[in-house]
Amino acid sequence: MGSVADIPFNKHLGITYQEDSQDLSLPDNPRIHNYFGGVSFCAQFALAEAASAQCLFDRLGMDLAADLPTLRSAVTKFFKPTEGLSTAEPISLQHTFDEFQQILDSRRRIITSVVVEVVSEAGMKALEGEFTWLVLRQRS
Repeated sequence: MGSVADIPFNKHLGITYQEDSQDLSLPDNPRIHNYFGGVSFCAQFALAEAASAQCLFDRLGMDLAADLPTLRSAVTKFFKPTEGLSTAEPISLQHTFDEFQQILDSRRRIITSVVVEVVSEAGMKALEGEFTWLVLRQRS
């Protein structure tokens, strides 16, 4: 898997991944607008969840060949409706790369959280969410 942007649902929404910045983006597209013309909160949530999952790969070194991630919970706060391109980026992690790998190697499971922020093209914070993941190490 190149990125979580390759997942069919994320492709359907138009989510894209920028390898250099490790950010995910959601284009301004009428098919994901809400009734007042802004980007749907559901699409913003999907973008934030995808960014938190991508963070497991990019910053914590999760490997789908050995590890199974499952979203356990999400706590989100919506701020302002967004218009135009939306970008999501992780702003804090519960574990460092070394902690994450050490716990997975020794216990074969870890619960970790990633806080993600979605920002509009105009630079306004639209959503902040904490996504808690259970990751099981299937094999070394």
